[in-house]
This record gives sequence, C-alpha cells and structure tokens, in this order.
Amino acid sequence: MKPTTRLAALALATTALLLATTVPEAAATGLTQPLARTVWLCRPGLPDNPCDQNTDGSAQTTTGAYTQHYVNGTDRTLDATAHAPDTTTTTEPYAAPAASDVDCFYAYPTVDTTSNPPLRVGSLPPTPQDVEMAVTLAQVSRLAQHCRLFVPVYRQASLIEVALGFVGLTPDTATGAADVLDAWDDYWAHDNIDPATGRHRGVVLLGHSQGTAALVNVIQQRVDNAPDVRDHLVSALLLGGNVQVPDAAPAGGGSDPDATFQHVPACARASATAPLPTGCVVAYSTFDQPDGQPPAADAVFGRSTSPGHHILCVNPAALLRGDAPDTVEPLDTYLPTRYLLQGDALFPNGHFGLLMPGYTLTDDPTGYARYPGTVSGGCASARDAAGTADWLQIGTGQSLFPDSARTSGLGLHVADFNVAQGDLVQLVARQSAAWLADHA
Repeated sequence: MKPTTRLAALALATTALLLATTVPEAAATGLTQPLARTVWLCRPGLPDNPCDQNTDGSAQTTTGAYTQHYVNGTDRTLDATAHAPDTTTTTEPYAAPAASDVDCFYAYPTVDTTSNPPLRVGSLPPTPQDVEMAVTLAQVSRLAQHCRLFVPVYRQASLIEVALGFVGLTPDTATGAADVLDAWDDYWAHDNIDPATGRHRGVVLLGHSQGTAALVNVIQQRVDNAPDVRDHLVSALLLGGNVQVPDAAPAGGGSDPDATFQHVPACARASATAPLPTGCVVAYSTFDQPDGQPPAADAVFGRSTSPGHHILCVNPAALLRGDAPDTVEPLDTYLPTRYLLQGDALFPNGHFGLLMPGYTLTDDPTGYARYPGTVSGGCASARDAAGTADWLQIGTGQSLFPDSARTSGLGLHVADFNVAQGDLVQLVARQSAAWLADHA
C-alpha cells in the first residue's frame, strides 16, 4: 500500500472510531479557548465570498457564467457533464442563484491534513484553506440555487491527528465541536433573522463525518429540546455518522438515553401522496457490500449494539418518491472532476489525493460528472450475532468506485454525499418549499 493511501486509510478509520461516540457538551478544553469571533469560509455578503452569494443569496458576481472560487482566487464552474449509459455526454449548465428565503449551515468532514491553525493554543483562529473549499464544492455548493450557504471554519482534528490515534494519541475533537456550536450561535443570533420580517428563517443543517458529529452536538444542545428553534429546522442531512433511533419510533420520545435525538425525528413518508416531511433527519452511510453481506461486525458506521435500536438509513431518492426506504432506486450521482479539485497529471485527484485514493475522476471541463441511470441503491438491514446493521447499499454502478471499497470497513464513506447528490439537492429544494408554505 502506498504511504499516502495508508495515511488516508488510517485517518479515515480513526475518524470513524471517533464518530462512534457522541461529542460532549461543546467547550474548549486543554490548551484551547473559544474563538474571539467566527471564522467563515462562506457567508452571504462576505467580501469576495468563495460561495459567491450576496446577503440575500443571489450571485455576488454578475458578469459572465456563475462560478464559485477557491481561497486562492481560482474560479470553478458548477456545470456538470452528464455521462449516459451509452457513453454519450451532455453539458448541463448551472444557473446563477437568485435570492433565497432558506439557509444552509454546513460542517465539512475531516479534510485538514495538519492542524489549522498550526499551533492550536488559546484562541488562535484557523484560516480558510483551499482543501476546505474543495470539499464544500464537492458536497454542497450546488445547493446555492436553493439556500444561502454558511460554512464556518473550525479547528477540527486533522487527518494526521486522527491517524496518530492508532498509536494511542487521542485527537481533540471537542475544540472543533465547540467552534461549530459557537458558529451556530453566531449565525442564529445575527444571520438567521430576516431583516424584512424580523422573524427567524428556515435552515437546513448539512454535515459529513466529523462535521456530522459536530452538528449532532449542535442539534442536541440547541435544537432538539427547543421547540421554537425546532420549528425552523427545514431538515438535517447528517451523512457518514451514526444517528441512532428506536426500532419502533422515529426519535427518542424525550427520555431515551440510547437515541441520538429525543424530538427531532427521522424523515419518513408513507406514500407518494403523503406530504414531504420537514424538521427531520436524513442519515445514511454508503457501502458496496458483496453478495448482500452486512458491513463487518466491527464496522463503526451502520452498526448498533443497543437493544431495540438501529442506525438510521434514509434513502433520499426513496423519500422523494414516497417509496419504502429499502426500495432500490436510481440514484442521481454527481462525482467531482479533476478540474473541480484542481487536479493535475502528478496529482490527478488534487485536494482529495488523500481522501479519495483509488478513485478515477474524469477530466471533464465542468465541475461535476453526472451519471444518470448508472447508480442505484436502497437501505439494507441485517441482524446477526454482532447486533444490527443498517446502511445504504449500492445496487448498480460499482464501476464508478474503487474495488477496495468492497472490502473496506468504511465502504464508500468519502462519497456519501456524491452517490445521491442530485437527490439531496432536489430534497432540499422540495423540503424548503414545503417549510416555506407552512410558515407563510
């Protein structure tokens, strides 16, 4: 195994172990102190906002095609190249966003190779990095048409730190969780108030991996037990982490210590004619398990050992159609291209060289490669001697993913957002419309 591949595997595996436990009440610990102010990667109205949105969510740049850009100033289009099963390709332009009435608050996964800031002491702030913008582009930037994007920079446990967990050094995830919680408090107090109406706006929470763990903490501390705040939750997309729910209920009911949330339920829909739910959670971890086998007994994602509980799997494509979660549905897959990630001949996967070892990304001149009609998937469940397993199982389209994913304890963890990105974008759009209709 190449050194970079080994480091990526160790880092991701250790991150998985960290996410198996709930982040405690967020508070700076050890040598760190709370940040003096929130550091924003993207915030509507921020001068030279990398997500290119004005305060109202419309495009900040009004000349030429709509782009977002790296911290280094390099623009990237959000257009996609659609790869049909017959190998023909079509370019799909991305329209510039207009003003939006809903917000998206995003906590990115583990992407910092080393500590940001390099010396994590006191309240020294992190600085926005290109790798953080790369994952924002890869996972959530295409939501700009439907919401204002808020992306705080947080002092996360880096890839090297979590890899060192294998030699007994415990990474500091509490500092990053505290930063995300403080950023939420800042956002809720100053940005979520609509200046025209004086009322709070609807908000979608979006997280992956370490970012999901941080947002689970935000919901537990600020949303779950606060009905007035819960009323403004459009949805929470918490991918690549373990959201645990009771077998017979969508949430803990107020007094279940083994349930991740007590009042924020899982998103569910009885049929295609039932209204699309809001104020709920979509969560899953993606695997390409051979022969219908469940993830390994010691897998961290998707595995529960709490009697009467399971790890939540909500298939966004099935939710949109009103089908049962275990229905194998076509997934609207968008993978980042080399162009999007600033890849070159030496490092074809660019900023994701450590995060996506084994993935062969296209060299399309657009930000994304879309694969309509190629990938399918459905929620799968198994019960065995190790407990319960629940995961999003890929049914077709395996050729887009590395063979190593079929034997990895992490499965397709790094691609959780991408395997159904088009469905997630459509879900946010429809849930936002439903929330706005209910709060007119």
